[in-house]
Amino acid sequence: MKKFNIIISLKLKLLTEIVFSFILTIVYLGTIAWYFLVPYFMKHEDNIDVEFGNFLISIYLISALLFFVMCFLLMSNRHIKYIKYIAKEVNLIASGNLGKNLEVKGKDELGELCININSMSKELKDKFEYERELERTKSELITNVSHDLRTPLTPIIAYLDILRNEKFRTKEEEKEYLNSSYNLSIKLKKLIDELFEYTKLSSKEVVLDLVEVDICPILNQLVGEYAPMFESKELRVVTQISDAELPVKIDVEKMVRVFENILSNAEKYSFKPSDIIVKADNKGDNVVISISNKGEYIEQDKLSRMFEKFYRVDLSRSSNIEGSGLGLAISKKIVELHNGQIEAECDGEIITINIKLPINCNVGGLR
Repeated sequence: MKKFNIIISLKLKLLTEIVFSFILTIVYLGTIAWYFLVPYFMKHEDNIDVEFGNFLISIYLISALLFFVMCFLLMSNRHIKYIKYIAKEVNLIASGNLGKNLEVKGKDELGELCININSMSKELKDKFEYERELERTKSELITNVSHDLRTPLTPIIAYLDILRNEKFRTKEEEKEYLNSSYNLSIKLKKLIDELFEYTKLSSKEVVLDLVEVDICPILNQLVGEYAPMFESKELRVVTQISDAELPVKIDVEKMVRVFENILSNAEKYSFKPSDIIVKADNKGDNVVISISNKGEYIEQDKLSRMFEKFYRVDLSRSSNIEGSGLGLAISKKIVELHNGQIEAECDGEIITINIKLPINCNVGGLR
């Protein structure tokens, strides 16, 4: 109904301008006739020149037609200027000035056209920036991953060459080479899997399988699974999880991946022996999950970069620690897909990662 009214609006404007131009032309005809033609014909009614009279009437009618056209053009001139303005701005958008907004004047078709052009311009800009970011990410991934891919591949090829040419001396040595090749292959597979996962999460087509759950049992179960491994490495897990239900709408599999990444990171970089503290509580409209560990002090500028892909806080230590450098970047992508936030803070030797998840919200990517 609204669109119908908008279409009628411009037609009415044009019709009104035509009618008004016609009325002015009638006034013009009457004025010219009353002050010039009628006095002339009355004065020369006895000896009027028919040919000259016809000429005057022709001039009179032609001038009326020109007057009508001039009036209509003057009144519709703003529409013409607006159309020229739209054409000029569209050319600027076509030349690469994406995201440019046109001034919307009125609520007729031209105004609606400007609104549609603005929407198209923004959509094109967003798409272009997304494609450019995707290309930049792809190039960055290739650059950063090339070294990580070569690292396990080189010894795998060397071990397989030894086995293929039977250069080992004993069965134990053969088994050792096989085990090393297998372990390095697993490491390589893990890296490739994480690359695929990060790329998939960066896509706009990613879909979350959302269900409403109580986050507390999930955390308790996960901590229980990790506790034996932590204890074997002189790490104790301390839980401070709310007794009350903390309902959130999440993709359980993906969110468990987030907690696993953070716990794995805490295990790798914690001082031994020390405690890893897992907290979960309700704060306002959010459920806040915090995982803290004791490790080396991290400066604020490095904390803000922890969730960048391939970023490692301490390169000298990281070279001896397994991992692709994508774990926290993947975690950030997943949390943001849930309309949540993830951040790191450091208080002396205590490093804490906080995850905020909305209790009730409409989450993007719902299936």
